[in-house]
Amino acid sequence: MNSAALRITFRVFASLTVLSGASAWATAPTPSAATAVTVAVSKTSANRVGSDFAGFSYEKDRIGAGVFDPNDTNLVNLFRLLGPSVLRVGGNLVDIVNWNASGSGGSASAIAPSDVIKFAAFLHATGWTAIYGINLKTNTAANAASEAQFVAQTLGSSLQAFEIGNEPNAYQTESAYEASYNSYVAAIRAKVPGAVFDGPGESDSTGWVNTFAAHEKNNHLQILSQHRYIGSNTGATIAGMLASNTSGGIPAVESTLEAAQSANSIPQWRMTEANSYFHGGAAGVSNVEAASLWSLDFMAGIAAHHGSGVNFHGGTSTQFPLNYTPITFSGVRPTGVQGVYYGELLWSLAGAGAFHTASVSGDPSVTAWGIGNNVFVNNKGTSAISATVTLTATAASAHVYVLTAPSLASTAITIAGSGVSVNGAFKPAPQSVSVSGSKVVVDVPPDSAALVVTG
Repeated sequence: MNSAALRITFRVFASLTVLSGASAWATAPTPSAATAVTVAVSKTSANRVGSDFAGFSYEKDRIGAGVFDPNDTNLVNLFRLLGPSVLRVGGNLVDIVNWNASGSGGSASAIAPSDVIKFAAFLHATGWTAIYGINLKTNTAANAASEAQFVAQTLGSSLQAFEIGNEPNAYQTESAYEASYNSYVAAIRAKVPGAVFDGPGESDSTGWVNTFAAHEKNNHLQILSQHRYIGSNTGATIAGMLASNTSGGIPAVESTLEAAQSANSIPQWRMTEANSYFHGGAAGVSNVEAASLWSLDFMAGIAAHHGSGVNFHGGTSTQFPLNYTPITFSGVRPTGVQGVYYGELLWSLAGAGAFHTASVSGDPSVTAWGIGNNVFVNNKGTSAISATVTLTATAASAHVYVLTAPSLASTAITIAGSGVSVNGAFKPAPQSVSVSGSKVVVDVPPDSAALVVTG
């Protein structure tokens, strides 16, 4: 280590968590001895991370239900804090709720023109764009084209792509889905000549990816898409969740999407629906500090495999409680944020830039990576660490944002001493640290992650 490098020890005695307008004191223990860790960030870029990398996925019926209200300043602010990014509307209910061109709107059972107008205003207020799902299972190509035409005219530049059906591998063969996809694309393009699409959006399988990509690469396929969860919520554990990014099937899925996108020259691949455990996740696992740390590693894995981003599923659902939702709700109004939201927020604080992998030695519980000349150090272990970080380039200054909580199972999460309130208020106080050339030393508490932002 360069002798001029200064060691900065973060002793987090207490942090004020602001959730739903209420204050709560949370104490994060700091062991007296820290494990020495070295982090070397690769100077070679593996990808480029855009500002729309960390997004959301909501059930399609939430449009008619009134969730996306431009006058709901709390929800607008919570979106804007992470954005601008991508909102995908689809989920299981996209294949149940249909388009009614003559409907009056305001009902979760159908989508009407007034609902789309309101949705467009919400996107404009937040600065987000949308991947818009179209019913396949109980629809016709003609009705799909009618909806797509109105959506394209109303959303304008806020529309990123159309999605045909949800997880069609649950009810169609690959060849049957391609036939449906082709008929819908043709009908929609006849009404919306510039329309582009994502697909195939399989769940729990990548069996269609290579064939679909090869067959549809010249049929206006803009985004090669995939859905991924760890497994059923009946087997949800914090340990299993944290291990899934390395020991589970997630890395193989990412590699398959990366290879298929590259081989077929598709503009991007994206995890358009994902979260921890399916069927809504589990309370005490999917909504706590551990989920924040899990989401960071999950996003890093996608970025390392040239993915353009992830849409974490959330909001509300008529099917089952969504314990994993980044933003919590009562009815159609937000009540606060939890778990994954904090992971997305820390990620967004790094900004857009080149993604860099990093090597870590000294503690197998620690992972690290860089975006631009900023660096994440994710400490999922039970001991504090002192990390000597070698940046990709020299820096004049640096600040550190620490995402922490009293334990992995805690919901009292803060970033740089601040929680996020229901109205989107976030007032972090990052710690200034000294940089010696391209080296900086930071101490990270157990069950915490740090983001080093250089100047």
